[in-house]
Amino acid sequence: MKKLFITLLAGGTLLGGAFLITPQLTKNSGGELAGIIDRFNPLIPQGEVYVKTKKADEVNGYGTATYRQTAIDKEGQTRKVEFSGISELKVDRYLKLKNKGAYVETYEEVFEDEIPAAALAVLKN
Repeated sequence: MKKLFITLLAGGTLLGGAFLITPQLTKNSGGELAGIIDRFNPLIPQGEVYVKTKKADEVNGYGTATYRQTAIDKEGQTRKVEFSGISELKVDRYLKLKNKGAYVETYEEVFEDEIPAAALAVLKN
């Protein structure tokens, strides 16, 4: 029983440490691995970030477009994200991405007046 308790305590400590350390590792990363890690980390908060669309970075044989961009939150803080669209998106449109760290759950097109001022100031530069 004592060995089981020690094993569970050690495992919990390692898992807790991983949850605390991984946000720092994925903070400036927008790749698929960072998205998976952030999606399942309970310490990463959900939020919304904004991007201005650009030409797709990749388009696969099925027409699915992949975008790698710097997104801006409502306070003007930036982070890298990677997301896919069913097809290529129109260029120079504003999108609101619902995210959890590097993981992008959904996106929707928004008008310029729906974007917080701090985010819009960064997007226009």
